[in-house]
Amino acid sequence: MNHLKHKLTQKTCFGIFSKTTDSAFVEAAGIAGLDFIILDTEHGPVNLETLHHHVRAAKLTRMASIIRVNSVDSHAISSALDTGADGVQVPNISTAQQAQDAVKAARFHPHGSRGVCRFVRAANFGDQHKDDYLATANDKLLILQVEGLEGINNLDEILEVPGFDVLFIGPYDLSQSVGKPGQVNDPEVLRLMQTIADKTKTKGIILGAFSDTLERNASLKSEGFNYIAYSVDVNIYLRACQNIFGKR
Repeated sequence: MNHLKHKLTQKTCFGIFSKTTDSAFVEAAGIAGLDFIILDTEHGPVNLETLHHHVRAAKLTRMASIIRVNSVDSHAISSALDTGADGVQVPNISTAQQAQDAVKAARFHPHGSRGVCRFVRAANFGDQHKDDYLATANDKLLILQVEGLEGINNLDEILEVPGFDVLFIGPYDLSQSVGKPGQVNDPEVLRLMQTIADKTKTKGIILGAFSDTLERNASLKSEGFNYIAYSVDVNIYLRACQNIFGKR
């Protein structure tokens, strides 16, 4: 059973993005009680070997691990899930075809055509019976990011694609797409986020978004977002050090 998927249907879950190469930071986040951590390979420096260590660190706690790949890349998506992560997050979804491709890459038959290898960490290196592995692997979370005007224009068609669990809004990329990079609280950006949220909720799909303030965490929760990623581990560490020692 995918515990994070179940929790997301019951309540708002909070996590962070991770760009560290040190698995101790991942384990510490889980000990702190976070619901999930997004191991970022789109804007982060981690390689596949490090991802395996990060996923192990998360599993020492009750925290779910999600790997953000860098694109709709079937090999990257399959490799991410082979680590034993609890889900995969795919950025820059702009069309229904891209959404279909992501689902196809993340799911085994009959829902997709993910490459099959049972001698991977996700299947306990072959110790898990292949039938059990293939049956449960399709329960992994698939999060699709819509973060540009093209994606918004095609949102109705994207939402009709079966097989994904969460629609995630990236406010920074959204602000870039409307010519206001970084202005995530601009009324136009907030209006577009609300448009996405309203359409997504009518389809019964879980909503997710990035936040970099505690105030935004609260407002997203009140707006019905159940998958909220707050800030980035290295920035949280930076701010904590500044608060203790002062900015120099």
